[in-house]
Parts: sequence; C-alpha cells; structure tokens
Amino acid sequence: MKLIRKNLTYANVMSTIAVFLVLGGGAALAATQLAKNSVGAKQLKKNAVTTAKVKNGAINGAKVADSSLTGADVADGSIGTNDLADLAVSAGKLAADSVDSGKVKDKSLNGGDVADDSLTGTQINEGTLKGVDAATLGGKSSTQFLSSEVYKNESAVEAGQTLGDETQVISEACNPGDVLLSGGPANIAKTTTLLESFPSPGSTNSWTARVNKNAQTDNFSVVVLCVKQ
Repeated sequence: MKLIRKNLTYANVMSTIAVFLVLGGGAALAATQLAKNSVGAKQLKKNAVTTAKVKNGAINGAKVADSSLTGADVADGSIGTNDLADLAVSAGKLAADSVDSGKVKDKSLNGGDVADDSLTGTQINEGTLKGVDAATLGGKSSTQFLSSEVYKNESAVEAGQTLGDETQVISEACNPGDVLLSGGPANIAKTTTLLESFPSPGSTNSWTARVNKNAQTDNFSVVVLCVKQ
C-alpha cells in the first residue's frame, strides 16, 4: 500500500478518474447536463425524426401547413360524405358527364331542372302516354284536328249571279286548305226573299246563298267562318 501511494501522482489520479467517467458514468453525466426542453430543431439531424418516433394521434391540423397536403397524401377511398362540408362540391368541381342516372335520386328532378325545349320525342316512352304515339293523338292524325285560329271571309255586296229562274246566288269560300265551319247570307233587304243557304255542292270550304229579289235591285253578300289549318 505504501508502495502504491509512493508512486501516485496527480496526473495518474486524474487520468484514472477520466477513464471511469468514460466507461461507466458518461451517459449519466450527459443526461444530467441536458436541461428540460433544451433540445430543439437545431440539435436534430435532418430526417432524424421518423414515423416510428411520432406518437399516434400527436399530429393535428394545427401542425400541418395550410395548402401543404395534396391528393397523393390522402389514401384512396378514405374521404367519405361526413368529411365534406355541406355544399362543398360545386358544379365546377365535377368532371363533364360524370353524373349519370345512377347518381341521381329517383323522382328528385322536376321541370325546373330541365332546360326549355331540351327534351324530344326520343327521350319520351310513347307507350306511357295513353292514346298518343309519334304520328297520332287518340288514333287521329294531325290533319284530323282543327287549329284554334278562326277567321271570317265575306263576299262583295252585289247582285250576284242570276239563274234561269230569275233568282240570284252568291258563293264565298275559305282560304285554300282551310276548313269551313259555317256560313250564310248577309245584307239582305226586307224586300228580298232568302230561298236557300247551304254548303256549296262539290266543295268542302265554300258556302252558297240563293235569294229572290222580287224584281227589286237589292244587293246582298255571303259570309263564311273558317278555321286556319
């Protein structure tokens, strides 16, 4: 023991202590020298924090930079209806022709959702229209129906054509292709006798009136009511 003490020097003692600190107490020394919250971004190497070092649920919206996430950062099929704000998807966000009948709720569309004059006979199932098909309505063609426009034609007020029995006749017709509704004489004097008033023979849109003026010079006319076709 005396021999050991005799050979001890200050340098030997300090070197021995240093060895013990390195081998056994270095880690403890380092831990006691790091103050709480003293390690920051500057003390971390680039890419030092990996996914395994991040606590589950530790990162929230406040930790993510605005507009920093893209579609590649979101798992396919992971966003559902509950993740979308009401009215968040506008027409400008939909691809052309992306919405088909399978995406529209049954009976949800009404007349206001269809552009004026956009539907044609091709879009209508004629079998669902009672008594209606592409060519007829109730089994009748378009030429079998009258339009709603009625007009009047009147002949000139004149003596008319004198027949062999000394009676006079005047005929008046509708415009070509239109339909005769009715007709009759007009402007007949008190001294004139109306003998006949009838649809002109051999015609479907003309009216004839025959009178006896009883040797008078009275004039008259014929009026017809017609439907424009």
